[in-house]
Amino acid sequence: MSTSQVEIIRKDVKHARLRVSEDESVRLIVPLKFSKEAIDEVLNKRKHWITKKQQFFAKKSQITLNRNQLLLFGQRYNYFYDSNYKYKVTVNHDHFTISSQQDLLDSKVQERWYKKIAKDYLVKRTEELASKLDFKYNNIYIRSPKNKWGNCSTDKNISYNWRLIKAPKFVIDYLIVHELLHTIVMHHRIKFWVLLRSFYPDYKAAIKWLNTYGNSL
Repeated sequence: MSTSQVEIIRKDVKHARLRVSEDESVRLIVPLKFSKEAIDEVLNKRKHWITKKQQFFAKKSQITLNRNQLLLFGQRYNYFYDSNYKYKVTVNHDHFTISSQQDLLDSKVQERWYKKIAKDYLVKRTEELASKLDFKYNNIYIRSPKNKWGNCSTDKNISYNWRLIKAPKFVIDYLIVHELLHTIVMHHRIKFWVLLRSFYPDYKAAIKWLNTYGNSL
């Protein structure tokens, strides 16, 4: 694979790290003094792995939307311009419609709205599940990472990808429980998955949904 097809990022790290994203792009993070020859060697050694990952993402299913549709909680909602709703957005969950004078078909306006909805819903739902399952956390942040749906720091601060609000609620609940569990278990070894199964038995169905449709969010 040519370096022209790969995003090379030099950082103060000890080892090279290679990642293939769901859009099939390739990113290689290398130490500051990593030579071009060393970069070529890494890419040459991992070229079959890179191809396999890209093929995997290429086969993933896409959720297609019409021009006037938005994805919310795993459902397609039809957007309608309505001059009666100048300062707010009205969502009808029974008829799957969204009405507003705001142009939610504009990507920047749409993202701001999604982030607000995500913050409102994810904060409240995290509070509910943490109380029900007896987890303690500190702060919640809504962010825009490229490759993560959520994260929990050692300080028990939880971050969510705002795009998660487009997923079905059972998938959202899985991600919330997943991050809450990291407040007591910071790794992904056997103990983590055993505990996750006890707190959220249907976690495999949520993971399968994300693996299938996550690149559409």
